Amino acid sequence: MAVIEIALPKLKKDAQVIQEVDEKVIPGLNVKLTKAGILNGLRGFFVTEDGRDVREDFREVLVLQWPSAQHFRDFVASAAFAEFSSGLKQYSYGPAELKLLDVAGDGLAIYGKDTAVIEYLAVKPKDASEAGVQSALKKLQSGLSHFGTEKVVVGSSINLETQEIAVVSAYTSEAELETAKASAARQQLLADIANIANVSNLVGHVKKEVPLAEQ
Repeated sequence: MAVIEIALPKLKKDAQVIQEVDEKVIPGLNVKLTKAGILNGLRGFFVTEDGRDVREDFREVLVLQWPSAQHFRDFVASAAFAEFSSGLKQYSYGPAELKLLDVAGDGLAIYGKDTAVIEYLAVKPKDASEAGVQSALKKLQSGLSHFGTEKVVVGSSINLETQEIAVVSAYTSEAELETAKASAARQQLLADIANIANVSNLVGHVKKEVPLAEQ
């Protein structure tokens, strides 16, 4: 099993703000994450949500792999995280959403050096009971081969009041993603999931940020 965090900061919609975050915040964050034990990390910005262009919203996303859920909890409770959060406030309009996922396998698939595009499916089962969540999760697990890439993970949340499911798939280009989306098997799978869950589809342009040694 692997533990994946999807972090969704709420940065102000301003290109200058994004530049300052890149220059003043991210380098220090990468060091803090590495010291906290992060195994892998992707960072970037969403370009579409359910097909709508959201580039001008500057919606940042980080996809982080932790050794364990306890490593995540320890970091969030640490002075290093408090320092980071305090420094980010001037660039944000609200606190970040942090979604921690329990993922089957080692989770390494999505962190290849050639990963440039990710698709994040936020799946909220209409039946939020444990049975309802597990039913949707098993259906997605059985259909991962339909996503057109071996670089795909699925898991359920372990830190949210109402459980969610996330599918994160990685591609080398938008063209590769578009080819995958044209698959009839994939379209049928997502149509079936839409009957039992509310699904948001977000596509982001990302790059590998950690481990620092691999930059």
